[in-house]
Order: sequence, then structure tokens, then C-alpha cells
Amino acid sequence: MAAPLNLEDLRVLVLVAEQGSIGRAAAQLGFSQPTVSRRMSALERSLRLPLLERSSTGSSLTPTGQVVVDWATKLLESADDFSRSLEVLRGAHRPSVRAAVSMTIAEHHAPQWVGRLRQHHPNITVTLLVQKSARVAELVTSGEVDVGFVESVTLPPALERHRIAWDRLVVAVHPDHPWAEPGRVVSAAEVGQAPLMVREPGSGTRETLEQALKRRGHPLNPGLEMASNTALKSAALAGMGPVVLSTTALAAELASGKLVAVRVARLGLRRPLTAIWRQRPQLSDAALALVETATTAPA
Repeated sequence: MAAPLNLEDLRVLVLVAEQGSIGRAAAQLGFSQPTVSRRMSALERSLRLPLLERSSTGSSLTPTGQVVVDWATKLLESADDFSRSLEVLRGAHRPSVRAAVSMTIAEHHAPQWVGRLRQHHPNITVTLLVQKSARVAELVTSGEVDVGFVESVTLPPALERHRIAWDRLVVAVHPDHPWAEPGRVVSAAEVGQAPLMVREPGSGTRETLEQALKRRGHPLNPGLEMASNTALKSAALAGMGPVVLSTTALAAELASGKLVAVRVARLGLRRPLTAIWRQRPQLSDAALALVETATTAPA
């Protein structure tokens, strides 16, 4: 009995054909080249057909591979039509949307979006998965969720995206910290050298900070890494050192004076909040309604 076809691997094969190489296809998907190469090898074994000719200069389709790509393109178009038809059929009962959101968005934005969505579309069911930004992009790319919301600066180019708002990071310290002195301005070099308390790798907050420091020629020097905004705030409130988080995440602490925003010279910490989704199949009406609600929500 033949093994079932993996449609996602066929999509990757078609993209390799469109881009002209495994490397460019991998870049479009946001995957590593070895990952895409392994998937193509697995597809060849599954189909028991040679699809790619590999050489030191790259990979190209075999004649058989070109035929398979032509067939796969038609099959994927039919599969997308089938998915859309199912969505319409499901929508006749109760439309739903699965969304993946980064932690900062989950804590400070998504509840408001979902509440506003239910006011205008009470029949839509929303399922939210909370992940770090890099994982959100992976879930969207693989089709495990309909739409994602992230603060990442870097995103897989194959994904559609729409900026819904702007956010800004802030370096904050306990009032007893030397950086909290009135009139004190800290340089980007000082920020890079300090043992900052920051989010974990893969977080959009971490990526924004790393890129901002890199543009100024300084590496990040983490003193404490945590996957929780709340835990990082607690550490900062205990006077453990400077913390870098969204101004939204620290709004209450800054307003009360429990933490002090540090003035940093020439370090751009603004970042976009972005909705992302796959090019195919098209975004469902329910997912589109969520994106529109997020875009029009008050900041």
C-alpha cells in the first residue's frame, strides 16, 4: 500500500521549483537549508522517484521532478479549494479561528481584541495559543493555526503580513539603581555591557533588543533570561538589575514609580506588532475579522 502523500512537502517542492534552488526556498519559508533538503529526500523516498539533481552548485528538477511539480501544482490548487469549501461548510454552523500569539500580545492586547470581536461577531469561536514569536511563525507556516500575531522584526518572507500597531521597549530599573538618577542618560554601549534581565532567545522582545544593539555595534550581555514578563518584572522590582520589556508590560510599575524608565541615547527600541498568515489557502472570514479587529482596536 502506497504511503499517504504529504501535501506540505509537495508545497515545498513546488516552492523549490519556483525559487530555483533549495536554499532560496528555505529562505522563503524561514527554514534552514538542511531541513528543506531532508524533506525533499523524504519526499523522493515516499514517491520512489528522483525529483532533484544535486550538485556542488545547487539542485535542479529532474525531468520526472518537473512532471511531479506540474501535477502537484494542480493537486494543491484542488486541496486549497477543498479547504475553502470545508471552511464555508463549517461556517454554516459556527465559524472559528485558531490564532497563535506572542506572550506580550497575549498578556496585553489579545484579550481586548477577542472581546471586541465577540461584540461584533458573537458567533465566532477563537482559540489562542501562546508561544514565543519564533514559534508563532512556525505554527503559521506549517498551517497549524490560521493566523499569528507577533512583535518580531524578522519574519519568513513567504508569509503575508499586516502591521496592526507599534510598540516600544523600555529599559527600566529599581529607583535605587544608579541609572535612575534624575537627568542620567545611558549610552547604548552601557546597555550592551550591563547584565540585563531579558526574555529568552526566540522571543520578539529579545530579537528587537538584540537588533537595536547590533545596529549600534554592541552585543547583548544577558545577566538573566526568563520566558515570563511577570517573572522579569518581579526580578526588577526586587532590585536585581535593569530589565528590558514592552512599555505596555511595565505601564503600571512605571506609573507608580516602582520602576524608573532609563533614558538611553540613540538606541531605537520601537517595533511593529504584526499579523501573519500563509499565502494559501486564503485567510478565512473569521480570521480576517480578527485581524481587522486587532488593527482598529485602541492602542
